[in-house]
Amino acid sequence: MDMPTMQLAVRSPFPQARPREGLPACDGSIRVELSNSPVPYHMARCYPGRLDAGQCRHFAMLSCRIACMSLDIVRGRTPPQVLQRTVSPPCLKRLETMSYLLENHMRTHQELRKQLCYLPAIPSLVYGTLVSPETSEAVVSLFVGDISYWVNLVFKQVGARWMCTLADLG
Repeated sequence: MDMPTMQLAVRSPFPQARPREGLPACDGSIRVELSNSPVPYHMARCYPGRLDAGQCRHFAMLSCRIACMSLDIVRGRTPPQVLQRTVSPPCLKRLETMSYLLENHMRTHQELRKQLCYLPAIPSLVYGTLVSPETSEAVVSLFVGDISYWVNLVFKQVGARWMCTLADLG
């Protein structure tokens, strides 16, 4: 004999999923002198307003430039003063400290020096977020030879220009 089964209605504690709309975004590519192919970028905006394609392109170029130069400073290939107008003093001091520590480490690890110091930094990808009208963030993928590095950047608007306040390399 079949026993009747009881169906329990289980209500999810989570609200029903609504279709999501993505953040307003701008995709494109930029030409960078050392890269053999265009570097793709994706910029998204988290605040209300219009997303300007020219502003996104400018921000992608700025992010690539500062990421490459920051890595060159850390590797000891470029003097820190080159970024003095586009990087905040505390951020520049951190890059100089990292450069000093890396140089001391490479004295005893010559294989790291060969991997890191002799080849150019070539950007391969830029992802950015315009967090507010005064703050933006970007992550840039760089290749030095076959090794991939990521540079995380935070920008604050100072007057009419963007100033990098954080450059995290890894």
